[in-house]
Amino acid sequence: MTKKQSLIFFSVGALFTLVLGTVGHFFYEWSGGNPVIGLFFPVNESVWEHMKLVLFPTALYLGAASLKVRGGNYALASFVALFAGAALIPLLFYSYTAVAGRSFLPADIAVFIISVVAGYALAFFAYESKPRPALNRLAVLGIIAIGVCFFTFTLCPPDCILFRDPQA
Repeated sequence: MTKKQSLIFFSVGALFTLVLGTVGHFFYEWSGGNPVIGLFFPVNESVWEHMKLVLFPTALYLGAASLKVRGGNYALASFVALFAGAALIPLLFYSYTAVAGRSFLPADIAVFIISVVAGYALAFFAYESKPRPALNRLAVLGIIAIGVCFFTFTLCPPDCILFRDPQA
């Protein structure tokens, strides 16, 4: 891909993730509590569950695109988009709520948007950087580890603030 094509590709990915993540917030409820849907989309209002709004739409977009886009730093860029996008959710949420003393829906929405856009922006730069075969191989392992963690901690959440539903 040319630099312009990759910029468009990652921009479209961000838009896809924003739309599917927004609608995906309601999938579990709409499914009547389907446990399979709960593996991929939030089952409650915990911060951990909201990280799925970035993670799985991003994984779907980049996973589907991997059938066509290959080489370069694609695996690294995919890992960066997944990790950075999901990791920014708790970082930004807990930062602003520590200052404000509580959460606000407009700020929560902004956290989601910033996390998605930043994740894809960092992925674009990772993709465009000098090819790094060793990092790409390691990135594949990182993507698998992220998936295992999300499935495991959805099914067996640890007792810590990240996993607590504030509405429970």
